[in-house]
Amino acid sequence: MIVMVPSCCPRPCATLETPHRRLILTTSRAPGTPGDQLPEPAAAAAPETLWPLSGVTETIPPSQGLPVVGVADLRTANAAAILAAVRSADRHLRLSELVKATRLSRPTVEAIVEELADCGLIEVAPSPSARGQRSPGRPARRFRFRPHAGFVIGIDVRPRSVTACLADLDGRTVAVERRTVRADLTGRARAGAVTAVARAAVDGAGVHSRRVWAATVGTPGLVDRDNTRIRQADNLKDWAQVDIVGVLRDELGCPVAVENDANLAALGEQWLGVGKDADEMVFVLLGERLGAGVITGGRLLRGHRGAAGEIGFIRFPGHKPPRPGLVPPASEVVRQAAAGDQDAAQAVEAYGQRLAEGITPVLLALDPALVVLGTSLFPSPDLQPAATHLLDAAQRHAEGLLVDPPRWQLSALGDEAVVSGAVRFALSSVEVILRTRPTSLTAGRDR
Repeated sequence: MIVMVPSCCPRPCATLETPHRRLILTTSRAPGTPGDQLPEPAAAAAPETLWPLSGVTETIPPSQGLPVVGVADLRTANAAAILAAVRSADRHLRLSELVKATRLSRPTVEAIVEELADCGLIEVAPSPSARGQRSPGRPARRFRFRPHAGFVIGIDVRPRSVTACLADLDGRTVAVERRTVRADLTGRARAGAVTAVARAAVDGAGVHSRRVWAATVGTPGLVDRDNTRIRQADNLKDWAQVDIVGVLRDELGCPVAVENDANLAALGEQWLGVGKDADEMVFVLLGERLGAGVITGGRLLRGHRGAAGEIGFIRFPGHKPPRPGLVPPASEVVRQAAAGDQDAAQAVEAYGQRLAEGITPVLLALDPALVVLGTSLFPSPDLQPAATHLLDAAQRHAEGLLVDPPRWQLSALGDEAVVSGAVRFALSSVEVILRTRPTSLTAGRDR
């Protein structure tokens, strides 16, 4: 919040130094305000929702002189610091330990701890059992974060299914709802299925919709740079004509983003899968349509208009006449390859070779350390031999085409990669608020 100081008023102030800028804390009084009270701050406009994992950089307008910081801003910053100390500690902290960790005064910490508790973000941790021990008095209170203070939803939209995952503020799954849908659904009907599945996940967990703080929808197709609109989705009828962000926002009453499914799968794999240690990774989503999510420098690469990774438009070798995309082997062929059938194994290997050859220009341009294949071709452990045929063939073929060949691995998340990434994407938005202005959240009223 920016506190504007009228030029006609005296302006006693304190200057705070930070490594990057000087902040002026105003203590001026408005006309008619008692001498020991500060004027009520004006209501600030709600900031736009930030989706940190989208790759869009927040623009900061050029500063005109020294920024002026009000008392309310410092209190908000102090609340964020105290909440961060509670969340990052490996044990529950006492009040005195929070004072030491944040270097704030004890009265300030006491007041803000109560405020965070009223918001529902922290609570007093149960005291360990003291049976058989003598205590000189009441044990000091210890505080812990409440991950169930709020929730996020990740949604995976596919031609024949919709999956919603409700997760808490630590990213732990609370409820999952899956429904089969017809591939020929109209856009409006598919949007109805999305809202119904999301609502079922929330209601099934006994959570009030006001405690759902962000949602992300993963979808095939092209998504605009701002994560607000589907630009193109060839395999979902009328889907690009639907404002799914607005529909779901009206249903849940929280910020909603939409993102390409392969991009979310890459984020999910980076978060929970085999890509945890890879700052340079290409996630290839093999399905009815082919897509890729690219992680470079540890961040999602989306491109000028959000279309980075659309490898489904590549004309892969082996098709006559040439056409975009790459049709995966049939499930029966995969089963036969896993069972040891040589012809089926050769068909799976040929698919891996065509895949490697088709995406070679992408790998040459990006130089990833890791290529992850996400697919539902191998849903059970007994099909693992077929997966090995595919991976080995792709990696061997790529080694002869690339300067520095990457490792190839199968996704550790399987069918859950997209929905996991959707949860991570939504959670990143809430994390911004928890790190900067946590008391603006209102979990306490619905506990």
